[in-house]
Amino acid sequence: MNWQIQVPIPKYPFDLSHTDKIISMGSCFAQHMADRFVHYKFSCRSNPYGTLFHPIPLLQNLTNTLKGSEIEKELYLEREGAVFHYSCHSSIWADSKTELKEKMQGLQLAVAKDLKDSKLLILTFGTAFLYQLADSNKAVANCHKQPKNTFTKGLSSPSEIQAVFQSFYTELKSQNSKIQILLTVSPVRHIREGVHQNNVSKSALLLACDAIQNTFEDVHYFPAYEIVLDELRDYRFFEKDRVHPNEEAREYVWHKFSEALLKPESKLLNKDLDKLFTSINHRAFREGSEAHQLFLKKTLNIALELDKKVELGEEIKVIKSRKSDTIL
Repeated sequence: MNWQIQVPIPKYPFDLSHTDKIISMGSCFAQHMADRFVHYKFSCRSNPYGTLFHPIPLLQNLTNTLKGSEIEKELYLEREGAVFHYSCHSSIWADSKTELKEKMQGLQLAVAKDLKDSKLLILTFGTAFLYQLADSNKAVANCHKQPKNTFTKGLSSPSEIQAVFQSFYTELKSQNSKIQILLTVSPVRHIREGVHQNNVSKSALLLACDAIQNTFEDVHYFPAYEIVLDELRDYRFFEKDRVHPNEEAREYVWHKFSEALLKPESKLLNKDLDKLFTSINHRAFREGSEAHQLFLKKTLNIALELDKKVELGEEIKVIKSRKSDTIL
């Protein structure tokens, strides 16, 4: 008997290897995916502007980055002795406006270069509820703990999201015609809005993604949302808050992603890395025993061979720190 719905994964017209550059941006789920790439030694930049949940501020940031636009003066905010910017997450801050401006300009240059050099951009949308400054209607990426009356709140329509994506896409492709874009909707539920409102919000995001991927041949959709909510479909795959997918769920999604999008040689390399990491994490009862030292010697030799394919300098340093010079 079949006890599980299987979400079909599309066949994508591209695949990824460890030599490809990747950017993953958007909700906290984008960070989880990026963490997997980094773990397996891919070149992956993640959320340089911090976690951004709504697609419109996210896409506006990227468009401004590619254009080299001036940092908007109206969006600075001072709070508790620090300066923030409404286009970024609270993790992006400084002691003064001048310092924050310089930091954000540096981010713009780095992100623009990554966008021009990368093979894949992953965009993970979290919510369709948009907050705007009440006095200017400027969209904000983060409210920075300001009073509710500072903002107005509304539900962005799929067509509004699609229009902002169009502007971003046009600018991106003028600077990197070969880059592929992968859209996902975060399976993290925003239940502070209410369960029904969360479902309405996710529906708007899903409709927007569907319209966008049907418009551009190099924009694709990966069904992370559907995999978690339909294939796993059980609270044991969530953290204690019953909202965030847990480690097991994230690993399951990564496996599906890997099978669909990684080149065969990269999948094999990841398996070799898994074995290496398991060996490195092994703790012997007697670190100095001859048997364990011989095990470390073998592990070091494996690491040195894999280091020819990916950067394993830190792992090699750890192994050498446990070695006995008399044996190794």
